[in-house]
Amino acid sequence: MTAPRWTTTEADLDVTEPYDVGWMTWFLAGHAVPGMETMVDGTYRRSLRLPHGPAVVSCRLDRHPRRGTSGGRTVLRVVVRTADDRNVPDALDRMRLLYGVDVDSADADAVLAADPALAPSVAQAPGIRVPGSVDPSETLLRTMIGQQISLGAAATHTARLVAALGDPVGDDEGAAEHGIVHLFPTPAAVADSGASVLTGPTRRITAIAETARRLADGDVELHRGRPAPQQEADLLALRGVGPWTARYVSMRVQGDPDVLLDTDLVVRQGAALLGVDLRESGRWSPWRSSASMHLWRVALLDRGAYPVATA
Repeated sequence: MTAPRWTTTEADLDVTEPYDVGWMTWFLAGHAVPGMETMVDGTYRRSLRLPHGPAVVSCRLDRHPRRGTSGGRTVLRVVVRTADDRNVPDALDRMRLLYGVDVDSADADAVLAADPALAPSVAQAPGIRVPGSVDPSETLLRTMIGQQISLGAAATHTARLVAALGDPVGDDEGAAEHGIVHLFPTPAAVADSGASVLTGPTRRITAIAETARRLADGDVELHRGRPAPQQEADLLALRGVGPWTARYVSMRVQGDPDVLLDTDLVVRQGAALLGVDLRESGRWSPWRSSASMHLWRVALLDRGAYPVATA
């Protein structure tokens, strides 16, 4: 039987303004997992496991001229490759969530800029976004893999898991161009074989495998429609999931705009640089997730780990 032919669909998604392209580009590049994700010259590519089979998406944030004005508009240009066109709407929706294109950034900026400590960062990076999630189970497992290790180490550990347990994408014709060859493993695959692939403390590996099993069996309900407090409580009941992980996953999966990652080392460093007391964050509500991104950015700039040119 002849394999279905892969086709390409292009779409431009309008982005609410303002939008800080630099932060999202840095974040996705920093977390990219070889084999399933790349960021090359501002174009992000990744594989997706969708209801009608796999897809490979390419995304790029661009400025387009606005007719009749001297300004422009930001659009997210998405290219979807798949063997089944029924996947295209779902792929576009997932990229819309990942890039946060519909977030009301102007309201967030107005609240955060009213704080003199955060105002300079808001002026430098208006419209900073919290990256969303394309797959809640993947987000949780990747977050657990990356706990207490560097971004580079997390990418290495995850890439090993993807290469060993991820299903092939199957886009043989397109792979030479986009370089995406595997899907993120299913929770069942991680539950069955993750312990033989992952390295590190036994307790951490066991926790990841147990969480994957509960995801595979449907014992953990993880989706955008759940109330964030209820989901966080369920996550905290899992072995190896602490408050930081539960809140980070809530921030990305639920799109919760009011999560302050006050136990995060980099966030705390950013707060210290600005002389901010994280115990007094009520003035940033309901946009404390965006405040967390600004504090991360401030700390990374201070370390020289964030490219000033894209800030």
